[in-house]
Amino acid sequence: MRLCKALLGRGAIPGHKKILETCLNRRDFADQAGNGGNASQISTQDNPNSDQLASDRDDVFKINPKEKTVETVLGDLPLSPVMDPTFWEATRRHQAPKAKPGKPQNSVERQLRANPFAKALATPLRMCALTRTRQPSFFLQDFNLVAHPETGAPWFVPHSLIPDERPEVEEVDIQGISEAIGEASSEETPESTENPESKASSSQKKTSAAATSTDDGQLHGRKFYALARRDLLSSFTVKGSGLEQGSKQLGGPNAIHRSLVSKAVWRQDMDTYILGQLQQDIVNDILYMSKLCTENGRYYIVKCYGWGDVQYKQKGAVLWFGEPAEDSGADSTRREPGPFATLDTQKTDMHVVVHNMPMLLGSGQAARVREEAAALKDGSIFMLAGRRTTNLQLKLWKLQGYLADYT
Repeated sequence: MRLCKALLGRGAIPGHKKILETCLNRRDFADQAGNGGNASQISTQDNPNSDQLASDRDDVFKINPKEKTVETVLGDLPLSPVMDPTFWEATRRHQAPKAKPGKPQNSVERQLRANPFAKALATPLRMCALTRTRQPSFFLQDFNLVAHPETGAPWFVPHSLIPDERPEVEEVDIQGISEAIGEASSEETPESTENPESKASSSQKKTSAAATSTDDGQLHGRKFYALARRDLLSSFTVKGSGLEQGSKQLGGPNAIHRSLVSKAVWRQDMDTYILGQLQQDIVNDILYMSKLCTENGRYYIVKCYGWGDVQYKQKGAVLWFGEPAEDSGADSTRREPGPFATLDTQKTDMHVVVHNMPMLLGSGQAARVREEAAALKDGSIFMLAGRRTTNLQLKLWKLQGYLADYT
């Protein structure tokens, strides 16, 4: 802290010279008192802080938040709100970022984190732009507007499904987004190319400035939500379905958002692309869990010796990969689990979710998972156990809802 020119006597009014000298003498007295009263005997080399003012040091005054006073060498002074730590704590309480969730403190928190259905219902509420209903965001698919890397036109991208190597940090996989957009643009048919990108290229360049930008590695702008259902998203590109303009309705009632969304490009295979991302994410998690089981001796994937053995395992979710070749017969289709299938256990009177993996991942993808995952090579029924598999169970349940036929 430096004194202004007025306190140093430069340009000060002559009539106030005595007042300024008195103030300067008080500051010098405080400096001497802070140095033990013999500041003049200490050389500048031995004490490099000898020229430092008393107000610049922390040992000159003490703050008493309870009494709202400041203890100085001149006595107690009233505490200013600028110096009050409780004032700044109350002011910045709602400005600090939320702390990451730590370890569960009680049994209720442990049960909540281990229950995938409770975690799905606990997600923030968001509104579907098409049905105008508020639901937990787990049941919705979010879309961001991303500028095309070449043309600058805004495109709809399901950013939450873009693979990221570091899920703890909310960063954008720019290369993955560019590849996804480039792949979709190369597969566009001549009919589908007659979109706002070709009709109003100049206006789209202006709109791209308001669209999501990835120049600094972060997404900007709001998200648009729609129900996470394949039949709904696929109807956006089907004429006569009643929702062929559904992508333009994602902006909602806001005029600015409607104007921005009306110029955005909706890829023709969006439903297939989202399905592939959901399936690939599940495959990666299963392979990772299998690696932990084989290399680190974990029990996240446990083999079940028939349906009767499920009730004796730790409750999670059942992965069914089809009947063995020697047991498959004419009644194999009758025993195949359907969508949202559950199994009642007599021991604990609970319902265990059963996922038909060939139906969810496809026969080829399910067979590849069994070949690459060492924990799945022997057997056809497996149980996901442990709190660490909760996110995988959530992804499987969301894929069930995405593929389900509600007609």
